[in-house]
Amino acid sequence: MKKYILKYKLLNLIHIILIGFSSAFLVGASVTLSIMLNKLVESDFKGFLIWLGIEFGVYLLFLADTYLIRVNQTKLIQKMTLSLRDDYINSLTRKSFSEFKNKTVGEHLSILNNDIKIIEESGFESFYSLVSTVFTTFFSIIALFSYDYRIVLLSILLTLILTYLPRSFAHKMEKAMKRFSIGNETFISSLTDQLLGYDTLYCSNKKEMLSIKCGEVIKKFIFEKIVFIKTSSLIEIIMSLFSIISQMLVLLLTGYLIILKQVSIGSISSVGQISGNIFNSLTTFNQLQVSISSVNIIFEKFGAFEKSSHYRYIDKDIEEIKLTNVGYSFKDKEIFKNINCSFEKGKNYAIVGESGSGKSTLINIILGNNKQYSGSVKYNDVEISDIEESQLFKSVSYIGNITHIYHDSLRNNLTLWDNKINESEIINILKQVNLIDLIPRLDDEVSMSFLSEGQKQRLGIARAYLTKTNVIIMDESMANLDRDNAFLIENQLLNDPTRMYITVSHHLQEKLLDRFHSIITL
Repeated sequence: MKKYILKYKLLNLIHIILIGFSSAFLVGASVTLSIMLNKLVESDFKGFLIWLGIEFGVYLLFLADTYLIRVNQTKLIQKMTLSLRDDYINSLTRKSFSEFKNKTVGEHLSILNNDIKIIEESGFESFYSLVSTVFTTFFSIIALFSYDYRIVLLSILLTLILTYLPRSFAHKMEKAMKRFSIGNETFISSLTDQLLGYDTLYCSNKKEMLSIKCGEVIKKFIFEKIVFIKTSSLIEIIMSLFSIISQMLVLLLTGYLIILKQVSIGSISSVGQISGNIFNSLTTFNQLQVSISSVNIIFEKFGAFEKSSHYRYIDKDIEEIKLTNVGYSFKDKEIFKNINCSFEKGKNYAIVGESGSGKSTLINIILGNNKQYSGSVKYNDVEISDIEESQLFKSVSYIGNITHIYHDSLRNNLTLWDNKINESEIINILKQVNLIDLIPRLDDEVSMSFLSEGQKQRLGIARAYLTKTNVIIMDESMANLDRDNAFLIENQLLNDPTRMYITVSHHLQEKLLDRFHSIITL
């Protein structure tokens, strides 16, 4: 949290000063109250009116300062949470694809939304509240010196007791916060899973299972939330109880001193307010300490991703991909073993096999997305584990069997927001993949429902063409294409001597079989 506060240190310094003024005005109002009451006891109505006006002025300043604090604090917190989100997203772009896939989309969304909200409330807002309590306690103790030293000594003693009291609760709160954070992630990911699979349930005449399974997920989340609220509320109540007891003890001492006529009668109300400020602030202080400490667990998710220093440079132009004794097992089941082959620039390769034979797994190994394999995978004699993923994909284009369409213009969907790609290049590529009818609609907004499955797939292939890499890898990318379009596109790829072409398929077109330099069967 410190990192994000210091990032905006000047703005935070100004904000802390505003908080300090607010605390000073609040304590000042309590002191003027004592003076007002003493003027009434002395039957000095004129003096009472003067101090009443001062009291009103102090409260006006307090309210104006409160407004500035709220507006400024909202702006600051949003700036810091924006930095948090940026750091998390940037960390994702630096991780390998397999690391990204360790969490579901729902879990990533939970971190970016729910965890951020927790950090806003229990982290940043708690920090500013903590600063406020420090200022309030400081000014309140100074104010008490204007009454009697014994009141100050008792207040300081009780302050020390209340300061060390919450340490026993910190560990429990951390555990509760951790469970709640994990519960948030599970809640979002589980709901996402159920909603994405609704078509399966619907087509199986089991759509009622959606409400049943979602209900189970929601009930589990509610249980975790209740446990968290119970823990935090119990700690809050215990701390508030000690605060009330401390305030009563200070008032008891003040009342005794008034009877002895050692302090003025007006002191009772002022001391009551000021001591209340101290002990309520300390209660808040302790709760906030526990809250901020528990949030550190969540902050760990936003830690900077350390780039490995062992990565080696490879030429953008890939001459050879070599697999040596490559094997893969899943849950003690051997999927394939001892695969030895080389893929060379300007040649065409096909990987075929039955469903479940490991074709897509092998492709993921070649792409560096699956690291749980045995053997060796080299690009230009450099082991793939020594190549930074971002550099690898400057040379390799991958097209899967599903193409995501962004809710954006057709042009941006093709170029992926690369402004260096000019109009003529786009038009030429669209002609190559037989999407000529879309040329007039380049600047139209599109979505997943805008295009047919075949158009989406051809759009994905067009994207790969526009990257101008010399390695193209396809994983069942022709599955949604009609026979004529599939032949047109594959024929182009097979005739390109500048590229290495690798395709995964259940079935290859017979009239193109002789165009492959090697067919690998799994």
